Amino acid sequence: MLEIKDLSINFEDFTILKNINLKLENQVCVILGPNGSGKTTLLRAISGIIPYKGSIKINGKEVRSAKRILEYSTNLQEVYTIGNSAWDTAKIIAEIKGGDLKEFTNILSYLDVDRKVIHKPIYKMSTGQRSLVSLALALFMKPQIVTIDEPIENVDVNRRDRVISLLRERVNEGLIVTHQKELIKMLENNKKEVIIYTIVNGELVEGDKM
Repeated sequence: MLEIKDLSINFEDFTILKNINLKLENQVCVILGPNGSGKTTLLRAISGIIPYKGSIKINGKEVRSAKRILEYSTNLQEVYTIGNSAWDTAKIIAEIKGGDLKEFTNILSYLDVDRKVIHKPIYKMSTGQRSLVSLALALFMKPQIVTIDEPIENVDVNRRDRVISLLRERVNEGLIVTHQKELIKMLENNKKEVIIYTIVNGELVEGDKM
């Protein structure tokens, strides 16, 4: 379960997010908003990367005080700098979470990613490669709760359907944030309920308000 209560995030005198409240239990939520609206900032807070006011709990564990939440994963690329290459990072994740690296390579093959790419660090890949490899790193452990940032941005048209299929198959609970409204229709055939919110002036509003 992901539970957010009275979440606010400020940088200096600027308020990015305010009074965010959201509770997910075996649900998938798509959050819409234009670039710069605070979508990625929300995911960074959930991932424990930036400080926040209020509460963010994953299965009852407060994110700011939890050392490691094994049942959670994200595709935020800044999370995947723990190894000298994407392959090293995958090995570390598999060791920590007790997973199978074959799942990682299987996803890469499904997304038609050149295997040579994984021997580079994320920051040395092309934007499209970074998007696909970080998605594979987020999903190969089959985490219980996932946050996904802009999954089809910088992904070529030929691979978008495969990205969507992976999301349908492997994201059973969590947040997917995007500025691309067409993503909602792509996910609508998912067996899980898809809830839609929009970030408007730093606040979370139910429904498609874009």
